Amino acid sequence: MGIIRGILEEEHERLQNLSVFYEKKILEYPQGAISIKERGGQKYIYLAYRKGKKVVFDYIGKDVPEERKALCAKLKQRKEYQAKLQQVKENLREIERSLRGKRT
Repeated sequence: MGIIRGILEEEHERLQNLSVFYEKKILEYPQGAISIKERGGQKYIYLAYRKGKKVVFDYIGKDVPEERKALCAKLKQRKEYQAKLQQVKENLREIERSLRGKRT
């Protein structure tokens, strides 16, 4: 049983490090969704996200397809990191259950 416990503890440490990595990566990318508004015949890009209970719209600039695609890619990457972080947290809970909450 000592070998299995050692492997579980190593995996637990690896998942904790991975969790910290994903949390840092998530903070590097913008949060929210793209909102395109038309004002005076021109289209403008805004980034919409929640801050507490309010929805905040940050002005990005005129609607340029390259900028919009780059922003979409960043938002997509953030969502992928969030999904991976969720999976890592589920795996951590499962390993902690296997270890019966005892860590040395």
